[in-house]
Amino acid sequence: MNIPDYITSGILESYVLGTVSDQERREVDCLSGIYPEVRQELDRLTLALENYALLHSVEPPADLQERIRSRLTMNSAPIMAEDEADANVIPLHRERPAFQGAWVAAAAVGLLLIAFAYYLISQLRTEQQQGGQLAATNVKLQTELGQLRQQQQRDTQLLSLLRQPGTQTVRLASAKPDGSRADVIVYWNRPKKLVTLEVESLPELASNQQYQLWALVDGKPVDAGVFTNGVALQEQNRAIPAADQFAITIEKLGGSPTPTLSALVAIGKVG
Repeated sequence: MNIPDYITSGILESYVLGTVSDQERREVDCLSGIYPEVRQELDRLTLALENYALLHSVEPPADLQERIRSRLTMNSAPIMAEDEADANVIPLHRERPAFQGAWVAAAAVGLLLIAFAYYLISQLRTEQQQGGQLAATNVKLQTELGQLRQQQQRDTQLLSLLRQPGTQTVRLASAKPDGSRADVIVYWNRPKKLVTLEVESLPELASNQQYQLWALVDGKPVDAGVFTNGVALQEQNRAIPAADQFAITIEKLGGSPTPTLSALVAIGKVG
């Protein structure tokens, strides 16, 4: 059984209002004992209906009890007849319209209460749906906030790099014949021999491949370490004291001692 569909079918609302058949009542009793979510929804609807009744209850007038007692006393007073024929006549017809009017009023009030109850439950359903939408919006905002925090952290790190004396910025351009994008920025601090990469865009690789950075010194490649695509800002674990150019190639997982020139992805010249 699909419990969420059962809960939203409306049978629980009818159960709370007392408008279900005996078979449906037994079914709700059985399922509410088996599935906690059915029991929880049933309790919630019952509590909501009780709260609604308390919220819209009207306190009777202070003199209502006295008026009812007075009316009952008047209706129960003995009728003194002047003759025997009149004494045998019981004027029931005079009481019927009042009782009939009371039953009609009670039925009308009952119908109004049922209508109000259905309206209340409908409002609760709407609020529940709106609550779900608000929860989804909250998740989206939390995700965007996390992204903004990551961006702020990266910007703070970049600003710290650029403020360090001796840091040079080298933008690498795509070296692929097909013109595919390869946007990478190298931040090289010559005095500290540190290299940091900012990867803006690189093609995805197979699971057995990895990108590798090279520093070219007088045309000779120097291993500047492998790096992971998808990490925006990463510091290389190789000391680079000198470089004329920086280049990126695709190598096997773990890197290679020499670059595969046919797999050259991007290259850029130092200032």
